[in-house]
Amino acid sequence: MPNKKFFISWIVSTIYMYGISFVWHGIVLNDLARITYPKNLFFMLAGAAYLAFGFGLAVAINFIHIKKSRVTRGLIFGVPLGLMVYLIAFVFGISFNARPDLPHVIMDLTWQVIEQGTGGLVAGFAFTFVQIQERINKEVSQ
Repeated sequence: MPNKKFFISWIVSTIYMYGISFVWHGIVLNDLARITYPKNLFFMLAGAAYLAFGFGLAVAINFIHIKKSRVTRGLIFGVPLGLMVYLIAFVFGISFNARPDLPHVIMDLTWQVIEQGTGGLVAGFAFTFVQIQERINKEVSQ
């Protein structure tokens, strides 16, 4: 059953991934200037997508039990998520570049893996931090 650790790891990883995506595409690459439809629509849909990515990571980290720490689980589940996100975007032609060449494809793929991989790490760290805080609070109250 979802608990405080689940929700915090979900929201923190969502905000992190959305934020670094904005920095990468909006500031470093200036890709957002190429959007041909309303930017508000893009930001809203991107926010919904990142809520889904963060939710998926939180579910995996919290409910798929492998003998690894939550932080390691975040990386283990985040890297393939980044690969899948990129493949879906590539197959459906969702790109800031109309005709991506091989170096561009490799750079985008690498970025998505880094983005979701570190998003998984952040979710794992958030889960672990809340868990430690709950233990400390429990010990103090006894």
